[in-house]
Amino acid sequence: MTRIHTRAPGVRSHLRVAAPGLALIALLAGCAGQEKDAQEAAAPPKFPSAQTAGCDAVRPVPSPIETAGSIMYSTPAELDNVLGVVQREAEGGRFADVFGGVEVVPEKGEAIIYRVPSADFDAYVRSVAGQECIHLRDAAFSQAALLKLTNRISDDNKYWRGQGIEINMTGPLPDSSGVQVGVTKVDPKIQQKLVERYGAQIPITVLEQGPVSW
Repeated sequence: MTRIHTRAPGVRSHLRVAAPGLALIALLAGCAGQEKDAQEAAAPPKFPSAQTAGCDAVRPVPSPIETAGSIMYSTPAELDNVLGVVQREAEGGRFADVFGGVEVVPEKGEAIIYRVPSADFDAYVRSVAGQECIHLRDAAFSQAALLKLTNRISDDNKYWRGQGIEINMTGPLPDSSGVQVGVTKVDPKIQQKLVERYGAQIPITVLEQGPVSW
């Protein structure tokens, strides 16, 4: 099982897949998310009050890119750089126990960072955000805690095959509310077996995810 760290516009996430081809699914999912976000752009915002100063400033609206009949948006370079700085510090540094994940809202040129509530982390994000707009949302779990569970599940791949369950992908949910497990065929008994083996402290979502070859 290969670990993939996607940097596609939309959601930056850690996934572990059973075949390299599933990396393509992660990238395509990011593109699909852009189209959905664009359709929902006109809806009233549901962001919490925690945000960086850049959210109060007037910023240019990102230009859409039309390709193959779909409208997408690229992540502004300045925003991408800021998110990269935050992720590097959070994933391997002093905020590893609170950082949950990053989601880009490309049609608005904004981002959402999920974190276990932390005044110190919020202050750090604001200190490096510059003029970029980043919304800070509460997360139930840190990314480190979620990755620990997804790695356990992935490392048990041989065990699950022996149980007749083919696991093709594992990874944290984008909002850090739990983990997702992609299997060839969804069966209600699979979630029950996962909970029996790993406990119910962190929610596990089972979804259909078949292997894909290049």
